[in-house]
Amino acid sequence: MDMRRIEVTQRPIWEQLKTLEQLQELDLRLDTLKRNKNSLPALLNALDTSLDQVKRKITEKKNLIEEIEKTNRQTRAALDLNKDRLARSTTRLESVQNSHEFQAVSKEIEQVGKMNLGLEEQMKKADVDKQAIETEISTLSEQLATSQAERDAQASAVSGQTEQLDQQIAALSSDRSGLAGQIERRILSQYDRVRGVRAGLGIVPALGGRCKGCNMIVPPQLYNMIQKGLELHACPSCHRILFVPQTKTTDEGANTSATA
Repeated sequence: MDMRRIEVTQRPIWEQLKTLEQLQELDLRLDTLKRNKNSLPALLNALDTSLDQVKRKITEKKNLIEEIEKTNRQTRAALDLNKDRLARSTTRLESVQNSHEFQAVSKEIEQVGKMNLGLEEQMKKADVDKQAIETEISTLSEQLATSQAERDAQASAVSGQTEQLDQQIAALSSDRSGLAGQIERRILSQYDRVRGVRAGLGIVPALGGRCKGCNMIVPPQLYNMIQKGLELHACPSCHRILFVPQTKTTDEGANTSATA
C-alpha cells in the first residue's frame, strides 16, 4: 500500500485546498509560458510567408523571361526566313521580263520589308521588356537575401527563447508534481476537470457570500460549511472548488476564516 498516499488523505481538507491554490498559481504560470512558446512559431511563419511570396514573384518573372526568349527565337526565325525571301525577290527583280511582273515582285519586296521592320521592332520591345524584368528580378533577389537573413536571425532567437521557456516549464512542472503529491487524487482530479472547462480556474475563493469565479451567491448553509474547511465543496453554478481564505489557526488545527 502507498504510505505516502495514506499520509496525504490524513491532511485536513483546508490544508489541501491551500496547497491546491498554490498549485493553481503554478498552473496559471505554466499556461502563460506554454502560450508564449506556442506563439513563437507564428513569428517564423510570417517571415516564411513573406519569403515564399518573394520567391514566387522571382519565379514568375523568370517564367516571363523564358516566354520572351521563346517568342524572340520564333521572331528571329521568321525574320531570317523573310530575309531569305527578300533576297530571292531582289534577285528575281533583276530578271523580270515585263512591267506587270516587275510590279508584283516589287510589291512582294515592299511587303516583306515592312514585315521585317515590324518583327525587328517587336524584338527591340521584347529586349527592353526583358531588361526591365531582369532589373526587377535583381531587386527581388536582394530583397530575398535580406528577408532570408532576417528569418535566420529570427529562427536563432526563437530557438533560444524556446529553450529558455522549456527550462522554465520543466522547473515549474517539477514544482507542480511536488505539490500534486500532497493532494488527494479525487480532489486533484476534480480540480483538473473543472479547470479544463473554466478558463484555467479550478479553485476560487468564496468571499462575501459569493463565488469569486462566477459571482453567484453561495447558499448560506453551504458557505458556512466552506468556512469550516472540513469537506470539499464546489460552487453550485460554475462547479469550481470553493475555499474561504484563512487568517489564523485554532488550537485544534483547523483554520478560522477571514471576515466575509
